[in-house]
Amino acid sequence: MKREIITITDEGAIVAPTHPNRVRMTIGEIAAALGIFHQTAKRHVRAIEKSGIAGGDYSMTCIAEGTAACPLYYGLEMVAAVAFRVRSWQADKFRRWLVERAANLAVKFQLPVTMIIPVRGGRLPS
Repeated sequence: MKREIITITDEGAIVAPTHPNRVRMTIGEIAAALGIFHQTAKRHVRAIEKSGIAGGDYSMTCIAEGTAACPLYYGLEMVAAVAFRVRSWQADKFRRWLVERAANLAVKFQLPVTMIIPVRGGRLPS
């Protein structure tokens, strides 16, 4: 399968493959796209894998880290999970793009849309 990556230009335009299953990115590519350091991206990727929220593509190349085998490539799920954990203008732009695409799909397929209330400081707004 052909591997494609997501990029965010300096102007904030998001360039993504038309088919989400083709997204395969290394940790370095995820870090570059979201405007964060490689070690920060790696730490978040490992935490997300450990929690079971998203995983890597074990069907492609894996690398050995100590006694564990870690995938070299990650899909759109991992990129989105990391984007929701980090704080940068690129990650913010990507999060907004993801939510907008999800809302457009919900309207297109006439799915019920529930309102998401942002929580600040751990409390619901009054």
